[in-house]
Amino acid sequence: MRQSTKRPNLQKRMAASRKIVRGKAIEIPVVGRPKRHVQPPNQGTKTNQRRYPLVVLAVCVATLIAGFQHFVLTLPKATTDQIQFTDGIVVMTGGQQRLDNGVRLLTEGFADKMLISGVGKGVNRAILVQALGLSEAQISTLFCCVELDHAAQNTFGNAKSTREWSHKYGMQSLRLVTANYHMPRALLIFSRELPDVDLYQWPVNPDDLNLANWWWDPASLWLLAREYAKYLTVYFSV
Repeated sequence: MRQSTKRPNLQKRMAASRKIVRGKAIEIPVVGRPKRHVQPPNQGTKTNQRRYPLVVLAVCVATLIAGFQHFVLTLPKATTDQIQFTDGIVVMTGGQQRLDNGVRLLTEGFADKMLISGVGKGVNRAILVQALGLSEAQISTLFCCVELDHAAQNTFGNAKSTREWSHKYGMQSLRLVTANYHMPRALLIFSRELPDVDLYQWPVNPDDLNLANWWWDPASLWLLAREYAKYLTVYFSV
């Protein structure tokens, strides 16, 4: 009996087809992930470094402007309360209005003695009588109860001369007479120089200082800004 020759051929064809299928199955396309755009690590840092000084500068300017406004708006005003008696009155030169107010307070009996600090060389009581146009009562008070200080050249000098003068007479309370814009700095300096003396203020509003429209008046704005800078210098000094 003869064996069939078809089976071997069939087996070969099936094996060949398996190889083709296997070859196709292996060829799987590989899909790559999209590449992301990565920002250089130092680019954002450099931007922040450039912005930081500007932010600090803006904050400092805003703080100074706000502080300046507060300084002007809170300047001391003339007292409307009952005036308290003090051991002495200190007038810091810088305008006739200050001298007029000081002499009036002394003549009306709100103190026993008065010091005019920062008087120019060559100025004496006789010259003050002519310059101020005093009454008889004020002239009598000026010659009996007022002392002139020629040594002081600035507010620090005023405070030192006042310390020596007040210690000489054992004074425990003083009234400071000066311009309203100068009063905050004067009180600060005097309080450090005379920590054991009670200080009272008598602010004088100069005629040429326009506090109602100070922001739009160049002269008043410059005067107040300069005094504010001086006040900050004293405030932050050791």
